[in-house]
Amino acid sequence: MAGCARDRSWKVGMSAPEISVLDLNDKTVRLSDYRGKAVVLRFWATGCMACVAAMPELDDFSKTARENGLAVLAVNMGSPKELVEKFVKDLNLSYPVFLDPALIAAKKYGVSSAPTTFFIDRNGVARKAVIGEMTRAQFEKAAGGLETDLTRTK
Repeated sequence: MAGCARDRSWKVGMSAPEISVLDLNDKTVRLSDYRGKAVVLRFWATGCMACVAAMPELDDFSKTARENGLAVLAVNMGSPKELVEKFVKDLNLSYPVFLDPALIAAKKYGVSSAPTTFFIDRNGVARKAVIGEMTRAQFEKAAGGLETDLTRTK
């Protein structure tokens, strides 16, 4: 992924960088639109079979997370809108999927491989970054540290 060099001025433990991405209706959405919520921000690619295979499990996790004040957001890196729409429809995904066609958001977060997931607390601080695939249990454990109600539902 040329052009996705990590911004060395930002790292986990700091305020998450503001990003603007497009939703599937071509509306601009900003990370700050979710201010006050804990956020799981997942960068993925259509060519990443592990990313695609995990999407239904992530969708299931997002339903519980949403009920507990956590937003799960998926940002596709560079794929055509039509292809992303097909994935969303075929997998019947209920969580927001956004487009980063020029990889600007991915570059701000220093994403160099897919999937990469960031866990951002209610104050906008990135608490954890995970490169690679995660199980639902790993999502729940990482999200539980974001001051959400996920740990209280068990």
